[in-house]
Amino acid sequence: MTEYPSYTNSTQSHQKLGQKLGKKIVTKISAGSAMCMAIAIACCIPTLPARAALFDGAVDRLPAVQRDSLRKGQSVVTGDDGKYVARVLVNASTDLVWRVLTDYANLYKFIPNMTSSKIVESRGNRKVIEQVDSRQVFLVSIVSRTKLAVQETDRKQIDFRLVDGDLSKMEGYWKIEPVSSLPKRPPNQILITYTVNAQPKSGTPTEAFYGIFKEALGDTLQAIKQEVANRNR
Repeated sequence: MTEYPSYTNSTQSHQKLGQKLGKKIVTKISAGSAMCMAIAIACCIPTLPARAALFDGAVDRLPAVQRDSLRKGQSVVTGDDGKYVARVLVNASTDLVWRVLTDYANLYKFIPNMTSSKIVESRGNRKVIEQVDSRQVFLVSIVSRTKLAVQETDRKQIDFRLVDGDLSKMEGYWKIEPVSSLPKRPPNQILITYTVNAQPKSGTPTEAFYGIFKEALGDTLQAIKQEVANRNR
C-alpha cells in the first residue's frame, strides 16, 4: 500500500489538537463546576454578623469573680501599695446617689471613722473639703486630717486631690454609672467606683498604712450603700 506521509502527519496533528481542546474543555468545566459549588456552599451557609451584640455594661466588663460579688451586694476592692479601686452596686437613681456623695457636710454621720467633714470653700462645682478621720489601731488612736480640692462633673464624677493634711498624697475620683441587671433593659442600678492613690508621709509604716486604708474602703462603700438605701425609703 502506498503511504501518504502528509495524510499521516495531518491526522496526528488533528488528534493532538483534539486532545488539547479536550483538556481545555475539561479544565473549563472543572473550573466552572468548582465556582458553582463555591456559590452553592456560600448560599447554604447562614451569614454571621461581624460582631455579636453582647451585653457590654460597666459591670459586665469586669472579671467574673468581681461581677458575682457586686451582684451579691458585696464591695469589691482591688489594688495595692496605696493605689486602689473600690466598687459597689446600689439600687437607686443617679440623682439620689449623687446627693449622698456630695453631702460633704454630713459625710461624718454615716462614714465609719470619719469624725468631721465640712466645706471650707465653695465656688460652683469646685469646692474645698476638710475631713478628720479617727481610728483605733490596737491601743493607739490615730487621727488624720485632709483638705481636699474637689471638682464635680454633674451626676457623673467627683475628682479630688490633696491640698493639705497629714498624708503625702491623696488623689482620685468617685464615678457613678447607671447599669442594667438584664440585657436591653432600662438601667435599674448604679455602679459606684472609687479610685484613689493615697500615700503616707515619711516615717509612717507603709505596710500598716496600706493595710488599714484598703480595709477601710470596703466599709466606706458599704456605709454609702446603706445611706442610699435609707434615703430611698
